[in-house]
Amino acid sequence: SARRGELIRFVPELHPAEGVIRIIERRPAAKRVNLKAAKIIVAGGAGIGSKETFQLIHRLAHLMGGEVGASRAAVDAGYIDHDHQVGQTGTTVRPKLYIACGISGSVQHVAGMEESGKIIAINNDPHAPIFSVAHYGIIGDVREVLPLIIRTYRGLRI
Repeated sequence: SARRGELIRFVPELHPAEGVIRIIERRPAAKRVNLKAAKIIVAGGAGIGSKETFQLIHRLAHLMGGEVGASRAAVDAGYIDHDHQVGQTGTTVRPKLYIACGISGSVQHVAGMEESGKIIAINNDPHAPIFSVAHYGIIGDVREVLPLIIRTYRGLRI
């Protein structure tokens, strides 16, 4: 035997201030950086000098279809998130091309990128340890060198 009841349609008025919504858990957004799979990595270090100047790293990596990497010093300075950190306390990488910009070349950083196919180092200190693992070196200020590389690369693209 079925029961009979009265159907009443009701739309409650809910206001967030009344505590109807309760956040149970927060999860960070999915990691979008994939340094391990990158064929090209353009990485910046403390020698970049500022978060604003670090945008040159982003620009070159984007132009080349690569990922943005960083040294621990750049992460600690707040130039970029830890997801981009290369080295013993970050990610170990083996891209075909690794461009180290303003990275001195600490043992911890080098351990995470020395197996790259080709390494290009840009640093204003000719005695920076990064040059000992680099296949090619550019001695100069990254703030001057990177805009030249970006302009030249744009000109070469078809």
